[in-house]
Amino acid sequence: MAYLRFRGRRRMRRTIMERVGGSDFIVPIGVFNPVTFRTGKYLADFLRQTPLLDHKRSEVSTALDMGTGCGILALTVARRGYAVTAIDVDERAVTATKMNAAVQDLYDKVHAVQGDLFAPVEGKTYDLIVFSLPKFRGQPQSAFDRTLRSPDLIDRFAAELPKFLKSNGFALFLLTSHGDPAGVLDGLTAAGLAVERLTWRHFGVETMAIYKAKHPSDA
Repeated sequence: MAYLRFRGRRRMRRTIMERVGGSDFIVPIGVFNPVTFRTGKYLADFLRQTPLLDHKRSEVSTALDMGTGCGILALTVARRGYAVTAIDVDERAVTATKMNAAVQDLYDKVHAVQGDLFAPVEGKTYDLIVFSLPKFRGQPQSAFDRTLRSPDLIDRFAAELPKFLKSNGFALFLLTSHGDPAGVLDGLTAAGLAVERLTWRHFGVETMAIYKAKHPSDA
């Protein structure tokens, strides 16, 4: 992890282009890189192929991407036919998502906004919520560190998630063996959601797993 953090800091000092799933993503200075840290790419690869996102209804489904970064998850879900709202607390990330959506001709399907967690979408509910938020607990010491850790984000997000899911909606998210994965899972369970692990992969220095969370009453 120390190597990845050093490599991440170095790559975040310049704007670069990453290619994922046949699409190019602009990752500006300071925005979390989904390829360097693997998490965004791993979840995007899953979202691009999973039958869970196949449309079975006539109307357009809605999705929320929380902590969008460069927009990799938002744009992947949009390509699956969802109307996506993407939120990030960092204005640079919101700008990056808008740029990438425009370049990939998805600007009319992805609405990117700046804000703290669910504040910009209070009162709304979604068919799908995707996220890969900072995994570590603690006070960030720099702008870079803010993409990795927070003193209370895990708890606040878990407590609020259920009220933003439609009755038949679900969340898909990624956790790694680094940070506090148990804290996220315990928080979601305490909030009343049913959580199941869908897939996992060992990367040598860490294990990543993708989970699904939904209201227990849903079939």
